[in-house]
Amino acid sequence: MTSCFDTPEHLTASPRLSGFSTHESGTVVALRKELSRDGKKYVTQAWSVEPTGGEFRVAQLTHDQHGVSEVCPADHSAVFFTSVRPSGDEDKERTRLWLLPRHGEARMILERPGDVQDLKLGGERLFFVGGTLPSARHAEDVTAENERLHKLREDTGVSAVLYETAPIRDWDHDLGPDEPTLWFVNAQDAIDGVPVQEHARRVRLPRGRLLGYEPSPDGSFAVITMNVWIEGGWERSEVWRVPATDDASGEPELIHGADHDTWWETRPVSPDGTRVILFKERLWNSTQNLSISLWVHDFDSGDTREILPGDDYWGEDPQWADESTVVCSSDYRGRGIVLRIRCAPGEEPRVETCAGGDGQGWTYGSVHVTGQRLWAVRSRVDRPEELVSWLGEEFSADPVSIEGLLPDDVPAGRLEEVTTVAQDGTEIRAWLALPDTPAAAELPLLVFVHGGPWGSNNAWSWRWNPWPFVARGYAVLLPDPAISTGYGQRMIDRGQQELGGAPFTDVMSLVEAATQRQDIDAGRQALLGGSYGGYMANWVAGHTGERFKCIVTHASLWDLHTMGATTDNTEWEEAMAPSQAARYSPHRFVGDIQVPMLVIHGDKDYRVPISQGLQLWSDLQRHTAVKGHKFLYFPDENHWILKPANSRTWYETVLAFVNEHVQDKPWHRPELLG
Repeated sequence: MTSCFDTPEHLTASPRLSGFSTHESGTVVALRKELSRDGKKYVTQAWSVEPTGGEFRVAQLTHDQHGVSEVCPADHSAVFFTSVRPSGDEDKERTRLWLLPRHGEARMILERPGDVQDLKLGGERLFFVGGTLPSARHAEDVTAENERLHKLREDTGVSAVLYETAPIRDWDHDLGPDEPTLWFVNAQDAIDGVPVQEHARRVRLPRGRLLGYEPSPDGSFAVITMNVWIEGGWERSEVWRVPATDDASGEPELIHGADHDTWWETRPVSPDGTRVILFKERLWNSTQNLSISLWVHDFDSGDTREILPGDDYWGEDPQWADESTVVCSSDYRGRGIVLRIRCAPGEEPRVETCAGGDGQGWTYGSVHVTGQRLWAVRSRVDRPEELVSWLGEEFSADPVSIEGLLPDDVPAGRLEEVTTVAQDGTEIRAWLALPDTPAAAELPLLVFVHGGPWGSNNAWSWRWNPWPFVARGYAVLLPDPAISTGYGQRMIDRGQQELGGAPFTDVMSLVEAATQRQDIDAGRQALLGGSYGGYMANWVAGHTGERFKCIVTHASLWDLHTMGATTDNTEWEEAMAPSQAARYSPHRFVGDIQVPMLVIHGDKDYRVPISQGLQLWSDLQRHTAVKGHKFLYFPDENHWILKPANSRTWYETVLAFVNEHVQDKPWHRPELLG
């Protein structure tokens, strides 16, 4: 049996679901990403999904070669979307706001020098975030002054940005020179063909940098998250309720101020506009471990109460099903789960399961509600993402997959579980991907350690996909060690203060458990990981001698002393220095590395800066006697390798490296590397 996931070329060329959006009227628009005509990039197109009886009708909505960035369905089947497609004679690449009416062609309705993004409807108002240069924010005509200053910078060729507080970067892009500003236009006017370019209204924001917002159902206000700077040189968040008025009148109201130990973010406002869901993160530092919980704030009383503690579940993507019910997703024991939280005012919250859990392999995310229908994206380690829906007041029916959006293909091979007991007695587990080979065959083993460190090997991955390796005859172990999500707060607490402690011994215990199988070759094994998984790969390299034949480390943390000060946020420095760095920094053990390492890093990686990869590469050259180290460098990629040909090259290089050292095959330089 062959599959489109068997080779790097076919895997990277496969269409995939990249999200979806809904409107309360029932309109659903899915986003499908596929290769461009020249194969050099991915293009995202919008597809409509319409329930018809017990089935679903899907149809492609957009076809332009520039694709769409995001979509926001409106009433009457109209769809707002953003795209870099040119407008008329204007070929300058910027993200513009477009409208696709129920009948007819898409038309551009608004553009700004600082792009348009983060579309959300509140009543008849369409909110969006657009950049505004700092000097223009207090001008009498903000839009005109912003355009003048942008043109001045462009005409003179200035690219410099002046910062007065952190942060200056975020994951893969520089922040500024524009500052995020919240705007709105009348959505119905746009649908009716009334020009809205000159009638965009700005929402008055408090100090700080806008991180996110949620509009009220009637559009009269928004709840926003602001990034602020506190004493001691750390960035934190504040949550505000801000009026959305035509004249920018009204005073912002603080809901949660910044404090040293926690991070608050807004989530959706209730259908009746009286409450808002809040996401609370207890920050990781040297004295406390990261934890996540969901809360609800009542605007009238000012009370904030917890509806989903983090002891058992970390709730993601919360949405209101009605005025007293919230639904969300959560990782769950190497799988996923959809939860329903009954949280009527004055009553104790009750948590129930809608989908997922034990006895199945699906992981759910991006939960949405339209009337009595629930929508979500789900995947498994051996199944790509798919859009699903289920109907009923209690959402008790089994989810139904939406067919026709993507090719119906599955990887060749099978998936089994490996369980064992950690050194402290905790039961731990992993997925094991295996080829369809006779049981007597002894398979070489690759170990994929997940990133995060908060995460789980419980879903399909396009970036760390085991199936091209399985197609080459490898078994691939996907462990969930300490700090993995889905196993309760205790699993986080086991390893949070010892990055190279319990997570390392858990990985090795699961490797040993897999090695005891008769179909696994104990003498032919390698370990691979990215981000925190790359940290673990570096740590393993300095602590296991010749246990593994080689190590692959991608976007990895090498020197914890410098990592915290050079990454894109200030939180990591609080957590890593000095306690973790003094004991668990992998660079301290470079002299103990005895096997070849493939180092992979993107120059535009701001979360784990390229300096980490460069220092690792330099240390390997100067402080180890091992021959065969390699450095795969991507000058135009970031923390993720996103361009199709670069992704293909990543897989082909990693395969060639492990083939050489694990299976003693001749080194074969991938053709695309020249």
